[in-house]
Amino acid sequence: MKSIIILLIFPLLMSCQTNSSDLEKLSFPVDISAIEKKYELDKNSDLSGIIVYNITDPALLQFSGYSFSGTLNRQDPSMLSTNYVSFYENRTTNKVNAYRLEIKTTQKAGEFEKLLEKKFGKADFYYRDPEFSYRVWNAGNKLYLFETNNTGKYNNEKFKSCSLYVVADGDKLLNDYFISGGFQYYGDYLREKNKPEHKGKKYTYRNFVDEKEKDDGKNSFYVKDYVK
Repeated sequence: MKSIIILLIFPLLMSCQTNSSDLEKLSFPVDISAIEKKYELDKNSDLSGIIVYNITDPALLQFSGYSFSGTLNRQDPSMLSTNYVSFYENRTTNKVNAYRLEIKTTQKAGEFEKLLEKKFGKADFYYRDPEFSYRVWNAGNKLYLFETNNTGKYNNEKFKSCSLYVVADGDKLLNDYFISGGFQYYGDYLREKNKPEHKGKKYTYRNFVDEKEKDDGKNSFYVKDYVK
């Protein structure tokens, strides 16, 4: 009787895992056709070997059990005012190895920031000024890059937005693509970390910043706005 119950429950669990729309549970690499079978995607652009697919469907706008669907204008369903997710396909492998969550509604952005802080804890890479903030976490063979923006304006109304970029560790093309802009210092750190003198040793971003402060003083670009 016990074995029968187990056999009945196992297919049910498999079904739940397969049908889950929680992006946190997404494992890379992903075949875009698997997503297209369930959701209508907008093929937005083809950038330097990368194809981008966008979707605003609330059914897919979930991360770690949190629904981040929302809009600044119920009369305008476009990405200009609506929260969305983008999938990034590497044309070399024809696989999705990254996605981006874009949250434009102030309340959702604030709630999502708190969710990530609770989930991942203090970030080793963390810069903040009155307008923007940038954080990086590594977890489960994925790189999480999180950005907040307090400068948004829609119909003359200010709003806070945030973006989370989740990238597979082994995809160099997509890692190079996302580690730029406010995250470019993280790229500098990775290049330093890969030098022979750091191999086999624990070398954190905080170690990197401390070295820059020692060499260049407190006016170093790497020290300014860094949150210790």
